[in-house]
Amino acid sequence: MSHDSAVQAEINYVRNQADPTIGALEFVTEDESLSTMQTLPGRLVTVRTARDLPTSLDEEGFILVPHASKVADFRMIEEDPDTDALYIAEMTELLREVTGATFALMLGGGKKRFGEQATSELADLANAKPARYPHADNTDSSAADLHALVMSFLGDQVPNGSRWAMFNMWRAVSPPPQDIPLAVCDATTVAPGDEVTVTAITTTRESGDLRHDTTGYRYNAAHRWYYYPDMHADEVIVFKAHDTDPSRSRRVPHSAFTNSTCPAGTPTRSSIEARGLAVFA
Repeated sequence: MSHDSAVQAEINYVRNQADPTIGALEFVTEDESLSTMQTLPGRLVTVRTARDLPTSLDEEGFILVPHASKVADFRMIEEDPDTDALYIAEMTELLREVTGATFALMLGGGKKRFGEQATSELADLANAKPARYPHADNTDSSAADLHALVMSFLGDQVPNGSRWAMFNMWRAVSPPPQDIPLAVCDATTVAPGDEVTVTAITTTRESGDLRHDTTGYRYNAAHRWYYYPDMHADEVIVFKAHDTDPSRSRRVPHSAFTNSTCPAGTPTRSSIEARGLAVFA
């Protein structure tokens, strides 16, 4: 696929309003029929390549960086403690490097995801399918709660910085092309009124069901969507999930989408994501 390509794709924006008598909209990752959030039908949008786009974490909110992991087999993520520890250490150092943070840590380990066709891989995993609606993993309140929890555990290990931020780090580990790439939305094209709180109800192997407030997005014709075609395992998309500095991008809507230009029979996408906290003293 040419790096100057753009694709037409459906982005499944949030369509309904929350009922104030019930509370926030809900998204149930393991059984979407139980979700109160409504996203279908999707909106057809242009998703442009970002490979030649000079982006920054402070403006658009996302960048692509080279990173050759020493993980020998990404399938061992979430299966082997040594592999998990190695990947956490690698992503922590990468986050510190690309953000210039004084301190960084991962908020959990690496997370495997597979396209819906990978039924055998998905069978033994929880919350491992692509999220096919535009979202960010926190709200202002839930990000602050998570930061406070980290600080309560780490105490003096974390510098008392005036600014902190959260980031996602996404790596495709299936060979190119990807049938279900990740799309990211230029944060400068997002208006505050586009956001709606969505409570994600996710299942984990360790803790059962967890509830966490995230941000969903309503359609706005001003949104500009991008992706990186033909990703390989030595590349990582880093994008903003929260920032306490109002002069910088706050968070980046992102969504999986079906790449209709991908050749039939292409093995479905597999990826590894990680989430991190950066503190700037």
